[in-house]
Amino acid sequence: MTALTKDTPVHLYNCGMQVRVSDLNYGNHLGNDAILSYFHEIRVQWLSHNQLSEQEVGGCGLIMTGAHIDYLQQGHLHQKLTLSLSVNNISKARFSLVYKLKDQKSGDPIATGETHMGCFDYQRQKPARMPQGLLDILC
Repeated sequence: MTALTKDTPVHLYNCGMQVRVSDLNYGNHLGNDAILSYFHEIRVQWLSHNQLSEQEVGGCGLIMTGAHIDYLQQGHLHQKLTLSLSVNNISKARFSLVYKLKDQKSGDPIATGETHMGCFDYQRQKPARMPQGLLDILC
């Protein structure tokens, strides 16, 4: 259900990262697992910026129901990156976060991706409706 937002992502947050040696794979470039970790990092920073956490967004937590990454260019050791976070497809209990990872100097895209997030009551182990406070910061 996409009744609450348009298909166009709404920008939420930016942060910077630098490629670390532990982020490299056997090809000596930024690994796919590290990119997903970068997505997690900006998501946690954005939540923290809004005094929230993945465990507590106003009466429930968040759970990732899917992820997608498009690899556009290699990232290299010590490269400075800019990550941006946007949201779209907000429904009563779910939303999609859209990520862009760019070279800080040139602006060239390194990767884009999306994670599908759901509101989840961990005590009851059931999906939950989105709290109004979370909806307010998403829109």
